[in-house]
Amino acid sequence: MFLNYFKVAFRNLMKHKVFTGINIIGLTLGLTFTLLISLWVKEELSYNRFHANGDHLYKVMCNLYWSGDEPTTSTNSPGPLAPKLEEEFPEVVRAVKTTYSNDELFTVGKIIGKESGFYASPGFFELFTFPLLAGDAGSALSEPNSIVISEDLANKYFHTADAVGKTIRMNQDEEVTVSGVAREIPSNSTIRFSWIRPFSVFEKGKDWAKTWGNISFDTYVQLADGADPKAVDKKMAAIEQLKEHKAEPFLYPFGDTYLYSRFTNGKQDGGRIDHLRLFSAIAGFVLLLACINFINLATARAGQRARETGIRKVVGANRGVLVGHFIAEAVLTTALATGFAVVLAEFALSGFNQLFDKTLRMDYGSPYFWGGALGLCLFTGLLAGMYPAIFLSAFKPVRVLKGEVFKAGKGSNMLRKGLVVFQFTLSIALIIGVIVVNQQVHYVKNKNLGIDRKDMIYVIMEGALGEKQELFRQELLKSSAIQAATLTGDDPLNIESSSGDLTWPGKDPNRSTSVSPMFVGNDFIKTMGIELLAGRDFKSFPADSANYIVNETAVSMMGLENPVGTEVEFWMGKGQIIGVVKDYHLKSLHEAITPMVLAYYPGNTYLACIKPAAGKTDEAIDQIGAVFKDLNPGYPFDYIFADDQFAKQYKAETLTGKLANWFAGIAVVISCLGLLGLVIYAAERRTKEIGIRKVIGASVGSIVGLLSKEFIGLVAVAVVIASPLAWWAMHNWLQGFAYRINISWWVFALAGLAALLIAFATVSFQSIKAALANPIRSLRNE
Repeated sequence: MFLNYFKVAFRNLMKHKVFTGINIIGLTLGLTFTLLISLWVKEELSYNRFHANGDHLYKVMCNLYWSGDEPTTSTNSPGPLAPKLEEEFPEVVRAVKTTYSNDELFTVGKIIGKESGFYASPGFFELFTFPLLAGDAGSALSEPNSIVISEDLANKYFHTADAVGKTIRMNQDEEVTVSGVAREIPSNSTIRFSWIRPFSVFEKGKDWAKTWGNISFDTYVQLADGADPKAVDKKMAAIEQLKEHKAEPFLYPFGDTYLYSRFTNGKQDGGRIDHLRLFSAIAGFVLLLACINFINLATARAGQRARETGIRKVVGANRGVLVGHFIAEAVLTTALATGFAVVLAEFALSGFNQLFDKTLRMDYGSPYFWGGALGLCLFTGLLAGMYPAIFLSAFKPVRVLKGEVFKAGKGSNMLRKGLVVFQFTLSIALIIGVIVVNQQVHYVKNKNLGIDRKDMIYVIMEGALGEKQELFRQELLKSSAIQAATLTGDDPLNIESSSGDLTWPGKDPNRSTSVSPMFVGNDFIKTMGIELLAGRDFKSFPADSANYIVNETAVSMMGLENPVGTEVEFWMGKGQIIGVVKDYHLKSLHEAITPMVLAYYPGNTYLACIKPAAGKTDEAIDQIGAVFKDLNPGYPFDYIFADDQFAKQYKAETLTGKLANWFAGIAVVISCLGLLGLVIYAAERRTKEIGIRKVIGASVGSIVGLLSKEFIGLVAVAVVIASPLAWWAMHNWLQGFAYRINISWWVFALAGLAALLIAFATVSFQSIKAALANPIRSLRNE
């Protein structure tokens, strides 16, 4: 019986090729995007879920009460916390602290490269499930000169994974011995490394790393079975050393750190999960648009299928059998579209991976993949076919066979109109969203930040340059291709450090404050093009190492009328404010400008900021490379433009904009396909009327207007509905930026006009074709 359903369904599809084609194209587009987004969602949801102790793994985070009553949440914690938890908290089975290290120099024979990894305490490979191909997980990090490397790294430097016992020269001054080789790290892991060394090596000679006030390390714990995380939170909050620094630690499930990473005022309020939900919802809506096309075209052609339904009922078919026939037709259409969608998704996957920076693939050998595809096919078929099936199977056979041709009533017409309005409402809202997102991304990338980043070059002071930083700068300035150069302890466009230790005359001892500190060297203000409002820049005087320069926001926070010369105390010691600079954006435009304190400390900088002379950027790069290699032989020369580093802050927004472009385009195409189908049907249904009108002298324009006005009116209604909905959605999205655009009226006008023009072009195409048809032939056929 079921096979017969599909045979009949196939005949009906072939009988109405144009409508079948419209449905299959629309469903193929919708299913393609749904498949791609489903692959991405599956990957995102699986992040950090593969660890054997996953249900008991937590990351220690800290709420810092440094600036008022509302805390700032840090994903870091102090270095001494991990050993204290492991030694004094019976609920904690294991506690591990780590810190990331970027671009360490590795040398094995003639093979040289820069590799990134972690310093971690010994229990790392017992806490996390990163299996070792070789070596013992329990003792791999027990010796100071030991190192665990990844399988890829072993093959790169030793051409084999059997590398235990082999040696690597790190940073040209240390020989380390491979104590373990880790299997390839899963792509769905946030912890990614090429190597891991004992944390004790990192701590050596760094007293600051052992203080409770330095909250800059990652701490992970494994709780015992039955242990209550909230009870552990209370015990940690009672640690006196943390209370002194106004830090309140808490355990956060490690599996949630990827998707639920955003905190506001100490409370979790989203993260990547927001993008996941947004794109999933949009993909679902795009698929729904394609289903609406099927519903509209099926119900519009109801009159043509009335006789078929009447005859089937007369010969004994009950309503259930008829519903089965119509559902089979929808499922068969969807099955064909699913097949095309799988092929199209395979072709689109490389571009999709590039967009998302992923390595997704469709696993054709997995039953889960085909089960998911089948489930999606059946769900879509039922969604598209259920209402038409129930609607068409309700015809009364006696009335149909008596010649009382079924005519769709007001209810079905209103439904079709409502669905068309819904389609274009969503499409227009997406067009408005695309315009606003692209405007905001353009705004943040091109806003005057109060600092000169054009052609600015960053070079990390690594290897021998760590002790030759000022010499490196002076050598660069000998070149006519270099206008200025300075040294900093952070990226001037994204200062990540914060401190609450600033005091000044008259400060309330109970007041909590937070400032963004940055170590700088000579010529910082000149090189970065920051405006000096009062006082002077740092000089190469020993006394300046105890002096500070602040920004306008810091002056406002301290309430100083004449800040220059004011005695202040910072964690570096007492000193004077010797200068005030104009506020510039020292973080992402998501955040308001914060108080900033610059300290002159050339010995604690790591980044050279170099400004090429106008029109000499390429020459400057060559000069920088030459000086770098002369002072730091053996190290590969790398650099990055400040503009490129700055753009990384808006990666999520750029991705949102690109995806919105695609979603909006697909939504418009699907909506127009549905509109085209309805116009084709309307023209067929009114063939006799059009023929008569042409015989009595109607023009092509009047006939086009006759067929077009109803549909264009529906799109106009969609514009009216979409505009306030899109404004509300985009207004809320823009609240995530401290500095943002205003949504202008012309955005809605442009989106509405574009939708109307696209709809008119779609409708006119078929209307003109109908209007130009031979009226004699039309009347003879009727």
